[in-house]
Amino acid sequence: MWNDEIGRVKNSRRDLTNRALSFGGIFILLSLLWRGRSSSMVETGRKLRGGCSRATVALLGLLLVSTSGFCWAGDGDDAEGNPPALVSDRARISNITTGYVAIDDFERIFYVKPAQDVTTIGRSNGIQTRAFVSATVYYEPDMRVQDVIRYVGGDTQSTYDLVAMRCRPPDSSKTQAILATWPNVFKALVTDLGSQYTPSVCPASWYDAVDKQVYCSSLSFSDQANSKVPVALAAAMNAGADIFRLTGGAFQPTGSTNGADLLYDLYGIGYGFSGLGFSVKDSYLGGQSLALTAAQALEQSVVPEYLVANLTLAEGGCSCVRVKPYAGRDQGFIDWDRVRSEGSEFTCPLLDRLPGHRTR
Repeated sequence: MWNDEIGRVKNSRRDLTNRALSFGGIFILLSLLWRGRSSSMVETGRKLRGGCSRATVALLGLLLVSTSGFCWAGDGDDAEGNPPALVSDRARISNITTGYVAIDDFERIFYVKPAQDVTTIGRSNGIQTRAFVSATVYYEPDMRVQDVIRYVGGDTQSTYDLVAMRCRPPDSSKTQAILATWPNVFKALVTDLGSQYTPSVCPASWYDAVDKQVYCSSLSFSDQANSKVPVALAAAMNAGADIFRLTGGAFQPTGSTNGADLLYDLYGIGYGFSGLGFSVKDSYLGGQSLALTAAQALEQSVVPEYLVANLTLAEGGCSCVRVKPYAGRDQGFIDWDRVRSEGSEFTCPLLDRLPGHRTR
């Protein structure tokens, strides 16, 4: 997938140098061994190979060279990184047939109470069907925890456990990652609520259960092309706002009676959700959603956000760690490679400090 082309940028120059030195060193060593220009090295080589022939040494050397070349070919294309415009563009591309995004490397970071279990990507309550994730490439090189949290529209909670997961889904058809836009949310709602309702029950009445009203409203949305982009956007934004304002009978699993609460129940969508496919930075601070102007909300829409199926950690290919509260935790840098290597896909190991904790 395209993340393999743009990942690991922070170490690419060093890796390229190391590979070049390794390649050159192997070549020189093979030349000396083969041509016999250094008797001491040849003698050492004879001892190490325990009587192996020169042909065997040559073959081993060629295998080493081939392996080095193979590794280089695997990730050498990102040695100098890619232009931010290309990274941003690819982060929003979706498969024209399935609608699933092309990327396959996500991160998710949030806080939980010490007694709360984490076994799925989102809440493990049997109600939430999809959860928010972000693209890992936007947070490399490492960033401070508090900055990552703010970019995804959240706020730090110093007394709670910090949960960080990095997901490399093995099966995109199960993860069903979609860019978090209103048109995509409408499609998801029709699919997810379609297990209970069918188009024949629409239109809904004002007194019907709120989930039925949300289903029918989503079903009625038609994403029409328009050469006037503001007009096309307005249709989607107005439809989303209408769903937020819906009220009706209780959604039985949670008792929610309005559209905004239902969206939170199902997807974790909060008041800071724009539906433009971007998280709104600093939209939730101090334990509450902030009032923003349109200008502020657009200016603070920085990183893309996605909705994925609320699978188990293993099903989503998610390695997860859980970090206890400690002084300076949220000011420390989070290394997503370390999250991947030190985390688990079955349960989030409880750590005393951030993986590879550093503050500068």
